[in-house]
Amino acid sequence: MAEDMVREEKMEEEEHEPLILMFATERCAYPCADVAGLSKISYPPNVRLIRVRCCLMISPDLVLEAFRKGVDGIIIGTCYPPDCAFKEGVERTRERMKKLAPKLREMGIEIDRLRVEAICSVCTNVFKQVTEEMTEILKLLGPTPYAEERMRLRKEKEAG
Repeated sequence: MAEDMVREEKMEEEEHEPLILMFATERCAYPCADVAGLSKISYPPNVRLIRVRCCLMISPDLVLEAFRKGVDGIIIGTCYPPDCAFKEGVERTRERMKKLAPKLREMGIEIDRLRVEAICSVCTNVFKQVTEEMTEILKLLGPTPYAEERMRLRKEKEAG
């Protein structure tokens, strides 16, 4: 019986597909995802895109709340700095996200679960690489305590 429980836990760990939220800028990263889809370039299906006007619109509180809701990882897809319509938006976003490290540690979330990456509108290879790398990193790290709660609630919902 104990062996069955251990085997079942291992299967659940292996089955864990990390949930990635990607905030994608409407001038660069989001069009890139669109081109990837139209070109039938496969990228991990566990990535959920949210289009934002500019990466500066992504508040640190929004990132923390997404983790609390059970997201395993977050990618902020920015424009390349010279292409940023708001001049220093990319650098300011990077600095704001770096300042989240102490709060993330306090929540029990590794800093590797948050990534800020410049993605141009036609660089589908970069988009694919970033999403695949993030998926692999998150699989190694395993689910966050918040993701475990999200999975438990989903199982209860499916059962009941």
